[in-house]
Amino acid sequence: MAYTKWTYDKLAAEAMKHETKKEFRSESANAYAAAKQRKILDKVCAHMIAPRMSWTNELLAEEAKKYTTRIDFKTHSNGAYQTAHNRGIFDDICSHMEPLWTYEKIKEAASHYTTRAELRANKLAAYKAAWKRGILDDVCSHMEVLVTDWTDEMIAEEALQYSTRGEFAENSNAYQIAAKRGILDDVCDHMELLITRWTDDMIMEEAGKYSSRSEFKDGNKLAYTAALRRGILDKACAHMAYKNRPWSNEEIAKEALKYRKRNEFQKASTAYGVATARGILDEVCVHMEYTERVNWTPELLAAEAKKYSTRADFYKKNNNAYSYARRLGILDEITEHLGYIDTYNTRDVVYLWFAEGDIFKVGITSQNLGDQRIYDVAKDAGFDPQTIIMEIVGTVRAKQLESQVLKMGKPVSFKRNFAGSSEFRHFSSEELEDVIEIIRAG
Repeated sequence: MAYTKWTYDKLAAEAMKHETKKEFRSESANAYAAAKQRKILDKVCAHMIAPRMSWTNELLAEEAKKYTTRIDFKTHSNGAYQTAHNRGIFDDICSHMEPLWTYEKIKEAASHYTTRAELRANKLAAYKAAWKRGILDDVCSHMEVLVTDWTDEMIAEEALQYSTRGEFAENSNAYQIAAKRGILDDVCDHMELLITRWTDDMIMEEAGKYSSRSEFKDGNKLAYTAALRRGILDKACAHMAYKNRPWSNEEIAKEALKYRKRNEFQKASTAYGVATARGILDEVCVHMEYTERVNWTPELLAAEAKKYSTRADFYKKNNNAYSYARRLGILDEITEHLGYIDTYNTRDVVYLWFAEGDIFKVGITSQNLGDQRIYDVAKDAGFDPQTIIMEIVGTVRAKQLESQVLKMGKPVSFKRNFAGSSEFRHFSSEELEDVIEIIRAG
């Protein structure tokens, strides 16, 4: 049996597959033992359902005192939270807590926007808090009135404002009405066809339109990426001639301007090698972002991590050091002071993003991390992600929704495994609409 080096990230990911410690120990004994030996078992199992205990009213009150907000109470002690609700003593034992969103805070947030769609897009937490409390109409009273009495003609006119169905669905309630009336295909006829199931024959036919790989990539990136992922790019491009062009210095300089980083230039163009051979690489790359090469030691990485206030900030501002720390398996250790681990384990957001063709990625993350998880996985997978929806639903519901969606569509087969590779799915247009509805409903 192959040896597994259990880093914190791997242990956390493995633990997330299980709902109880007992299940974790039974189904993944090696990971459980590794977590216990490293004394991080409680951390990686923070999301799990705790063994049932007999909550008295006094114990519930004592438990509630540990938290300053209701959302913290729910996140870290959901059993006590639900029991207090069921007994009708929730408001009493939480009276010391400050609501995350007071009426005044919600009202102030809403005042900056002219439509509910804008509020929802920019201040989702405030929007949801208002909706749950039944004060949405109140705090949005200054906004433009949302049209609800849609005629077919009004829906068709509304649809013309959007270039994709995803954009239409996210920004207008006319989308749902069109779907219910059976006119969605008609009013969306002008939109970009997001879903294309690229067969090998379709890829070969599309590639035949181009005389070089660069033309193919520029002309139809989706077909090119599908060919690359399936391992048939060489076959599809067999009729093409490699361009071993005689680059002039002026042409090299012009080519280099297309790229922001040297590694992008190197991967995409033969001009990079020519520039290197001629000794003009530094000259033609002077406009590019420069990342100083550092021989990263664990000590240097730890010192670098201390410069940042959040793990996401570290990731964005020095991705080189961040990635190297992750490869060494010390990322969690050097960022422990950032409070990332506890935050990450909240996993309260469900997301869906478009990869290419009919391929989509579903997953869960923390609202505190924003879209970091999306770009981490997309980078490993070689996709340029287009986020379709991110919905805050809470830790328990997030895992349930992810499991539900992953039973839909068909799994995507990759030549190699990477973090998140099992969460890619083939969705038809109908399945995609169902998935979006499921996630949006929360």
